[in-house]
Amino acid sequence: MRPELLAPAGNPACALAAFDAGADAVYCGLKKFNARERTENFSFEEMDKIIVCAHKLGKKVFVTLNTLVQDSELPALGDTLAELDRLRPDALIVQDSGVLFAIRKYFPDLRVHASTQMGLHNSAGLALARELGIKRVILERQTTLSELELMMRNKPPDMEVEIFIHGALCCCISGSCLLSSWLGGWSGNRGKCKQPCRRRYHSSSGSGFFLSAQDLCTLELLPRILKTGVASLKIEGRLRRPDYVSRTVEAYRLALDAAMESPDAFRSALPRAREILARTCGRRWSEGFYTEGSAKTLVKYDSMGASGLLCGKVLSVSRKGFTLSAMRRIHVGDLLRIQPRSGDEGPAVSVTAMIRSGETLRSVSRGETCFIPTDREIPPDSFVYKTGESCPDYTRRIAALPQSKPALPLDIFVSRTNIRIRTGTGLQWEKEIRLDEAGRHPLSPERIEQEFTSASYDGWEAGPVRCTIEGNPFLPASVLKALRIEFREWIRDRFDPAAEADHAIQTKLDAFRNALNAPAEKQRPAARIPDSVILPRGKKAPAPGLTIIREMEDEPSPREELLLPFFVPETKLPEIRSAIRRFAEQGGKTVRITSLHHLALLKGSPLKIRTCMPLPVCSRFAVRQLAELGVDGVQLWLELGKTELERLAAASDLPAEIYRYGRPVLLTTRAAIPAGEEITDVRGNVFQVRKSGGFTRLTAKKVFSIPDIPGADCSLTDLRNADWNESDTASFNFQFGLQ
Repeated sequence: MRPELLAPAGNPACALAAFDAGADAVYCGLKKFNARERTENFSFEEMDKIIVCAHKLGKKVFVTLNTLVQDSELPALGDTLAELDRLRPDALIVQDSGVLFAIRKYFPDLRVHASTQMGLHNSAGLALARELGIKRVILERQTTLSELELMMRNKPPDMEVEIFIHGALCCCISGSCLLSSWLGGWSGNRGKCKQPCRRRYHSSSGSGFFLSAQDLCTLELLPRILKTGVASLKIEGRLRRPDYVSRTVEAYRLALDAAMESPDAFRSALPRAREILARTCGRRWSEGFYTEGSAKTLVKYDSMGASGLLCGKVLSVSRKGFTLSAMRRIHVGDLLRIQPRSGDEGPAVSVTAMIRSGETLRSVSRGETCFIPTDREIPPDSFVYKTGESCPDYTRRIAALPQSKPALPLDIFVSRTNIRIRTGTGLQWEKEIRLDEAGRHPLSPERIEQEFTSASYDGWEAGPVRCTIEGNPFLPASVLKALRIEFREWIRDRFDPAAEADHAIQTKLDAFRNALNAPAEKQRPAARIPDSVILPRGKKAPAPGLTIIREMEDEPSPREELLLPFFVPETKLPEIRSAIRRFAEQGGKTVRITSLHHLALLKGSPLKIRTCMPLPVCSRFAVRQLAELGVDGVQLWLELGKTELERLAAASDLPAEIYRYGRPVLLTTRAAIPAGEEITDVRGNVFQVRKSGGFTRLTAKKVFSIPDIPGADCSLTDLRNADWNESDTASFNFQFGLQ
């Protein structure tokens, strides 16, 4: 099977560059609800044009709707989904279970892929995704290649799997990072990450970039990856420019095609592919988490976390720009990142002019100096990295791209005696026919769907087209074409494309809004639910009457609740299944899930199910999705502020719990972190580094503590990493809300 080569597109120019270089598909985001809000992104009009362009080329466009959505943002989400329903991308990439619920219930024609931010990383997660109607899962990036190989043998047969093959790596396991949010409310789960993992930190073992991972490059691993049967190979980089996208796609297109041909062809193509990649501006390459050796050396603490090619130093700054000493060639049109020595994020500067001794230059070479004008504030004594080079101007091509036409859904029925077409607007055309029995060439639904989808109509397009065939009719191509033309002529005066499209979408949006405005059907218990406390073995509860929760390795008693680990490699699934079964057989009543994949492991179990961090619950639709899956109670997402917590507690259909006290894990990684037990950033924020079981976890020195929330049914205290009544506390986003 030939896998799809999937490229990033932070703007329309990057999408065109990707298609020109040989990408089979691109993924891109709108201005809101996508995990790369720092990039340019697409307007609805631009997205429409790129989708039309891609489909004419036989390529695909996937739209990233992959952030957590707060309850107050659901009306805006509905408007966005209605517009995307009109644009008809090939799939939406989704993180939030509430967004998934909205799509499945009210916009079911939209195909869904599970984002890597959903954190699915084993065959149980793939099975749950299939149950939810998800067509593809983008795996968590800390899955090893050995785990992937085993997972692909155990997965549901019709589930597509997508993996990352190149680009920047987050240090944290996807969907669980709270570090940027803790430092100011800028949530990485909502596309606003300030990249604190790229900063310099200080510890007892010295200073360094203890959380900054090298970039991923899998050129040498491609033959082994292809044997797994994954459906899509994904290049990271929506913050990148067209030159990077073009070269990266070109390199992997060359290597991938050669690997599909033969081992000898791959060996011959590899040096050229490396040469092309070497011209991109990134960090040092690694094999990411795919191999054990790479994971051990993935973090180079003595290497600055900035992306790009080191190309110079800032000698001096002024209000009008800065003087640079070049360490490699820099040209007008290049994009530079000015990187402070602290590792904090610095400004990006596009080189529009270069001046030396009053003379205007086009370029400078190693050892030369020049003045670069800019209105950006430039940190003194900084390093300068080249993150992009001058590239073609795509403005005219983008302006000339056509826009889409309204789409008319068609349901087609074919038998040997009859063809019937029912439109999404309720019209029906029917005709008696006489067809022979098919021999060696049976009629396929795909053939009829292709005939109607690819044809030209007056002011509209057919789609989606679904076909049902009864019996085994033989339908000659000429007859099929004639039937399609006859249907087109019949519907010409019966269908106003624009009005009908607007009506169909408005009907869906009205149903969405009605559900949103319906009062909560809260499943409240007769009495207040007891508050809970998570305790490690040997630690006592701070007060009587609390429900005790213990992690699996602490072997909770039947009177306590079992807390499942949120990251379960494929090799550990049998162990988790056994632990759940043993707990139930011993009389246990309630299990706490921390990841969606746990629901597949609990299928058919008599245990009650409640959620716990880091499984996100941010809106009433997320609650409804979990309720459909058999969940009995939810813990509201830790990042939410006071207003959103109160709103969601009131709107939740299930009993709502608040995480009130503890040291939540801000970052979890399988990478080896070369730091001591405590690290401090340049602003004086102190974090504790905890290593166990192959994972490193980062917690804040301050203890999270907030008051009770009106409308909440219970609260939770987490004493795994904290003691009761510590005095050095922080309220996270509670007062100011979440960005």
